[in-house]
Amino acid sequence: MKKLILLAMLFLLAGCSSQDLALEDLKESYPDSFAKPVDSLSQRELADIGLPDELPFQVSNVEAEVEDEKVDVHYQSAGSEEVTVRTYFSPENILQESQLQVPLNSGAVAGVQEKEDYVFVEWYESEEDIVYQIKYSGGKNDKRTQQALEIANSI
Repeated sequence: MKKLILLAMLFLLAGCSSQDLALEDLKESYPDSFAKPVDSLSQRELADIGLPDELPFQVSNVEAEVEDEKVDVHYQSAGSEEVTVRTYFSPENILQESQLQVPLNSGAVAGVQEKEDYVFVEWYESEEDIVYQIKYSGGKNDKRTQQALEIANSI
């Protein structure tokens, strides 16, 4: 009986914390601010946009901006937390120098820069020839870098 109750609680928590952050869900939820801009992308580009599976806050708004070989997707909370994920398709040598280098689950090595009010993470995915950049602001200072890396790992 205790196992059944524990299992039910886990399902309840998973259901409460999940967000609809997949491409089709975002298109449906944000038709003007997200769907319209990304409609100009090719199928390959749509498949490779840096959309995280999870964010450390509840999303209240999502906006996309498409420009040449670059896509910005900006996620906002009702509070002060924000994440911008920038995807460069066929990038040139744009990676910034970073003191902190962290391996990601994908095998890529991310450069991490901890600023006063945000964390910047970027990495190169050689198989797709894509650079991803994340700028995460808000949240608690002592957890911000870890949360930014969790976002990177969920892409």
